[in-house]
Amino acid sequence: MVAAVRNIEIEGLGLWEEVLREEGIDYRYYDAYKDELPKLDEFSHLVVLGGPQSVNDSHKYLVEEMELIEKSIEKGKPVLGVCLGAQLIAKVLGAKVYKGTSEVGWYNINLTRPALVDYLFAFFPKTLKVFQWHEETFDLPHNCVRLASNDFNINQAFKYGSHVYALQFHLEVTPTMVNHWKEYYKDYLSQKGFTGIPSFVPDGSYFPVSWEFFRRFLQIYSKEEIDEKSGSHYQTL
Repeated sequence: MVAAVRNIEIEGLGLWEEVLREEGIDYRYYDAYKDELPKLDEFSHLVVLGGPQSVNDSHKYLVEEMELIEKSIEKGKPVLGVCLGAQLIAKVLGAKVYKGTSEVGWYNINLTRPALVDYLFAFFPKTLKVFQWHEETFDLPHNCVRLASNDFNINQAFKYGSHVYALQFHLEVTPTMVNHWKEYYKDYLSQKGFTGIPSFVPDGSYFPVSWEFFRRFLQIYSKEEIDEKSGSHYQTL
C-alpha cells in the first residue's frame, strides 16, 4: 500500500492516482493536519505531498511528518517528496530550508549529468517544463545527488541513496488541479502578481514523463523486500 501524506486537501496525487489504479496498487491518503500518520508496517511506499506551510513553521504535525520520513528512510522504504514534501526530506537529512526565488507557474528544469543514468530520470528530456508553486528552497543535503536544477533555484530535485527522491516541482498536477489551485489561492496570486498562469501543460512530454516517473518509483523495492529477494536488483537500466 502506498501512503500519501497530504498537508492540505487540495494537493493530492493528481495524475499519479491513475498510475496507481492502472498498476492495481492500493493507496490511502493521510491528512497530516488531522489524521494519525501510518505506522511503518502499514505501507510499502511513502509519498509526502505539497502545501502552503513552511518546514520552519512550528506545527506539531510537520514534526511528526519529519519523524515518519526519518524512520522510513532508516527502514529503507521508498520515499518521494513533492514541493513541501521535498523540503521536509531535505530538512530531515540536515539541510537548511530558506526563502528562495519564488516560482509559481510553468518553468523549465534541466537535468544534471547524474540524472541521465538514474532509473527514475534517465528517460526525461534534458529540459522539461514543469509546474512550480513555492517561495522557499533548500541546500543540497550531505551525501545526496542533485538531479535537476534551473536558473532560479539550483536544487530542483535530488536523491538520497537509491530509495529516496525529492522534487521541488510538481510532476503530479493535472489541468483540473491547476484550475483548483488558481481559484483557491486567487488572492495570493493577485497580491504577488502571478497572473495569466495557463492551466494546460505547455510541454507535450509532461504527462508521459510524469506517468513513467511514478510508475518506476513504484517499482523500487524496500530494503526488507530486497533482503527477502536475496539481493535482487531493483535499479538497473
